[in-house]
Amino acid sequence: MNSDVRELVADGDRASRNGDWPTARKTYAEAGDCARGYGLWRSASRCYRRALELDLFDRDVVDRVARISARLASGADWVEYVRALDLHPAWPHFGCRNAQIVIGDQGAVVECPQIGNVLELIMSEDDLIELVPEARFAGMPRAMALIILRRAMWGAPHHAPDDPASVRVAFAGCGTVRLDELGDWA
Repeated sequence: MNSDVRELVADGDRASRNGDWPTARKTYAEAGDCARGYGLWRSASRCYRRALELDLFDRDVVDRVARISARLASGADWVEYVRALDLHPAWPHFGCRNAQIVIGDQGAVVECPQIGNVLELIMSEDDLIELVPEARFAGMPRAMALIILRRAMWGAPHHAPDDPASVRVAFAGCGTVRLDELGDWA
């Protein structure tokens, strides 16, 4: 990651830790724009995803990722994200910074603060998680679900950036991808 981008991300992280969500969102988006200016497409995507963790329905940020989607392995997912936001304008806005997996007698769910359950999850194989959106979020795009799951599983990366932990994820009939702790999928 470029030093300019890294500095902006650090500023965004600091604002986020202090609960200054507007500054964090603005700074993460600026970091994404900076990375995009250097042609660092994956870094730009990661920065924009940090902004989306604060508000998964931030249309401006989703549009920014969609503009570079042709340069990303996950490109089609971002086009679908834009389409889902257009189709579901009444969905409540929420973030997933403190998402968590909750396991109970009825199974496992991913829960986000102030909104409750957003995803149901089943671990059908050792390294395969199957995700289904909670009924009120039927039509959730895969990119949104993966952003939420990544935050629930790995609040912060624990492994070296060149060897991140990962898991296979099947989402609502969209096929299987490998999601890593940095938030990338392919």
